[in-house]
Amino acid sequence: MKIKLGLNLAVISYAAMGAIAGAQTPEPGATASDAPRVSVALTPAVIMLRGRPGQSTTQTLTIVNHTANEVRFNLATEDVVVRDGKRSFSPAGKIANGIAASAVASPASVVVKAGDEASARVTLTLPPKTGQRAVVTFFRGVVAASTNGAIGLGASLGTLITFNVSTNYKVEAGPLAASLQTPAANVIFSEELRNSGSEPVMPNGVIVILNASGKRVSKASFRPQRLLPGERLTFTASNPAKLASGRYRTLSSFEFEGKVMTSAGEFTIPD
Repeated sequence: MKIKLGLNLAVISYAAMGAIAGAQTPEPGATASDAPRVSVALTPAVIMLRGRPGQSTTQTLTIVNHTANEVRFNLATEDVVVRDGKRSFSPAGKIANGIAASAVASPASVVVKAGDEASARVTLTLPPKTGQRAVVTFFRGVVAASTNGAIGLGASLGTLITFNVSTNYKVEAGPLAASLQTPAANVIFSEELRNSGSEPVMPNGVIVILNASGKRVSKASFRPQRLLPGERLTFTASNPAKLASGRYRTLSSFEFEGKVMTSAGEFTIPD
């Protein structure tokens, strides 16, 4: 018997935007602010789920058409594969024990009038044995050329759906790097993180800057990013103020799934 997959506390939604451009000749005297909105939006853009192999989940996705044209969107779900630390997409059924092969979209396509919205339900089942942890359900749109001079173009938007099925959370950090401070730019800190566990994580990090005497002189936050298993990403944080010349030490800390990872570094601001 299939059981609905439990949500990870909440479904986290962000605004995902994709453009369908209309190359139209502007009216005489028109400005950029007079141009119509030419975009489509898909929500939610990210869904994070927890469950066990063999369980199923059904999610509702909604596409909004802000363009001046009617658009048809065909739904397709693909596995997100990490190779050499980077994400790529694999069509359903192309990899062993993929999640995308189980996807059932209802309806399989939607037609959205200008200024309107439409929803579709996507059901996914985790294979009994799979190392996959993410899929993307795409809405691939095509708009026909209209009679008012607009060029018919297409847009492809996707909802990322991730799955956590164990507690094997592990992240490894590389060395800290600091950019050169200039009159026009403060120091930017960067640190590469690698997800060496088997589950997706989203580390939240901060960095504390200490002067030569050990006094805290600044603090900055790293921009959060989602790390799939095997993925490597560079996390960056901009120092909020100029630093005086001298030697500094850093202590960076990342939190994920109840764990804390810390690392130390140092850098110099030249005279």
